[in-house]
Amino acid sequence: MNAPDSFDELMEQSIQDFRKEPEFFRALLDATVYAHAPLNDVSERLRLVMFKSPDDGELVVPVFTDAAKAEFAARGNVRIVPLIGRTLFEITRGAILMLNPNDARCTLYPEEINELLASGTVAPVSKDQFVENGTRCYKLKKLPQPLTKALKKSLPEIRGIEIAYIAGLKWREPNLPDSVVIALGGHPESAEREARAVATALHRTIDALNQPVDLVHFDCNGAKPKWIRNLGLKPVYRRRPGPPMPISKFN
Repeated sequence: MNAPDSFDELMEQSIQDFRKEPEFFRALLDATVYAHAPLNDVSERLRLVMFKSPDDGELVVPVFTDAAKAEFAARGNVRIVPLIGRTLFEITRGAILMLNPNDARCTLYPEEINELLASGTVAPVSKDQFVENGTRCYKLKKLPQPLTKALKKSLPEIRGIEIAYIAGLKWREPNLPDSVVIALGGHPESAEREARAVATALHRTIDALNQPVDLVHFDCNGAKPKWIRNLGLKPVYRRRPGPPMPISKFN
């Protein structure tokens, strides 16, 4: 594929091919983006408008890659604030951002933004439905130690992931190579964020493995997936119970 001629073309390529996402997000750091601020806010501090995501109800900061999109969404009710991408990411640390919410929207979680600012890249992620009859999971003779070590180091910091397993994955399509599958036990309402946080934490380790890695999320409060039970897998990570929460005098 030819090199993109513009930021807009690079964005379109990343929408069509998730492997282009890291290049797009690197360019986004230096691009001018547009956010919304209250129309009559006289505060000396910049305040940005947020709205509830249609996907999961989380509060997100809408961000637009061109002024026309920002103006269309504003409809005269808010003012448009142009910012360099890096500056916007810095001042909104801890918030969830949604790029171009009225088009092919893209959600960026705080973990991904922190990684983007630190390393200039994010983990490319392709979301799909895991179909067990399209694959065959098997017990690995030897677990990939760099991956196991990275999981044990990163998962305590990712709230919601309670347990993790590693297995081999053979696709029934003969042209697809075997991969490693990481099964994450967490909470269904935050499955995408939890999986993407793990992908962000592990992506440099995965790159060094030179082998495909798939992430599967399951409800930690339900029964373990049948294939995990059938293989008799032992968890490579289990969250230790934390100390009891102190009782507040205001309760």
